[in-house]
Amino acid sequence: MLLDISRALRAPGEEIPFQHRDEIPPQEIFGETVTFDPPLLSGFFSVTGDSLRIWGKLTCTAHGHCAGCLKEVKSQVEAPFDEVFVRLGRYPLEEKEPEEEQMVYEGSKVELSHLALTLTLLELPMRFICGEDCPALKAMEPGETPSACQEDMPDQHPFSALQQLLNKDQEV
Repeated sequence: MLLDISRALRAPGEEIPFQHRDEIPPQEIFGETVTFDPPLLSGFFSVTGDSLRIWGKLTCTAHGHCAGCLKEVKSQVEAPFDEVFVRLGRYPLEEKEPEEEQMVYEGSKVELSHLALTLTLLELPMRFICGEDCPALKAMEPGETPSACQEDMPDQHPFSALQQLLNKDQEV
C-alpha cells in the first residue's frame, strides 16, 4: 500500500501527521510460518529538497506457535522508526544512482511495505512462548536427574575435545 505524501510536497518543511495500515504476508521463520495482523505505522513525514523523512512508531501483532507446547501465541510488536527516502527521477542518467540500501520514492506516493516488514521482523522474539508456566518448557528445564548422555560418560562434557586440543598446544 502506498502513503500519499502530496501534502508534504506542496508544503516543504512542514511536519504532517499520518496513520498508515499496511500488509505483511505470512513469513517462513526457522521452519515455522508466522502471520501478522496489518501493521499500523503512525507518526509524521516532511519533505525537504529531494529527501522525505518519515518518523514515528510501528505497532503490529505477530501470530506463531509456542516453542514448547505448540499452542498458538500472539506477540505484540512495537518499533520506533526514523527513515529518509530519496526521490528518484531527479538525477541525470550520467550521475550516480542512489545506494542500494537507500530507500527511494517517486512521485507523490511512497511504498512502506518493505519498511513495515523489516521493522516487524527485527522486533520479533527469538522464539514464541505461551508463558512462564508452559508445561513443556518447564519439563525441559535442567533438573536433578542427568541426561542419558551424562550417565554414559560421567567424566565427559561437551567441550572436552576442545580442552584436549588446548592441552596439546600447551605441551608443544
